[in-house]
Amino acid sequence: MVKHSEEGFLQLAMIRSVGLLVGAVLATQLPLPGEKALGFLIGGACFQYLYFFLLSRSYRALDYGTAYPIARGVTPLMVATAALLFLDESLQPLQLTGILLVTCGIFALIMKELRVSRLGILYSVGTGVAITGYTTLGAAGVRSVGNPLSYVAWLEILSGGGIILAVLLTRPLKGLAFARANLWRSSLSGVLATSGFGIALWATSMMPVAAVAATREVSILFASLISVFLLNERFSLRRVFAALIIFCGIGTLAIA
Repeated sequence: MVKHSEEGFLQLAMIRSVGLLVGAVLATQLPLPGEKALGFLIGGACFQYLYFFLLSRSYRALDYGTAYPIARGVTPLMVATAALLFLDESLQPLQLTGILLVTCGIFALIMKELRVSRLGILYSVGTGVAITGYTTLGAAGVRSVGNPLSYVAWLEILSGGGIILAVLLTRPLKGLAFARANLWRSSLSGVLATSGFGIALWATSMMPVAAVAATREVSILFASLISVFLLNERFSLRRVFAALIIFCGIGTLAIA
């Protein structure tokens, strides 16, 4: 929806407002995360702001079916590396195999686009770096608190609150008009986005973060289908085969 909307930033703000509301409700029912989680929360929120900015830029420069798989596809490799360096999570042989498959799939996907929009590729890879940042910090954060949902709630408040504040300061009247016109559609997208992120973050409290990140990237395959059938972007066998290679790599990482 952010890609397809003429007002991508306002659409993003609407989606994040749902996360802000859900986080606020949960926060009233849960204990505070504690001082140990404060740095992870601030860092995670900053990486999310960076993610929102780079994602919108990548969608302007590339097709959705190219930008999204690159951004999400580089994440397992980066998260696995970050987890090894900062969370002391070692890589198993199957995980290494999965990472190689994902990397090969990404190169197959972007081979032609590298001659078209290098800036778009950089934006998409940068988006992956931002995802890696908030995923790794999120895993560390939920593991530092007694109740993982408490961390999720306050991260939603910080990330959503920042986006809403930016809209109120830069385009308040246009933001309100957009909200009235797109309330139900944006609310549904917000519920789906908030639920998916919250579940993934909660899962990192019990599973290796690289496995959780890899499992989330099943969405890459659906993104390729959406780009062709809903957004009317061009179809190519190379794109399909690349997405399938990435999907196989993600599956390997998930079961490792």
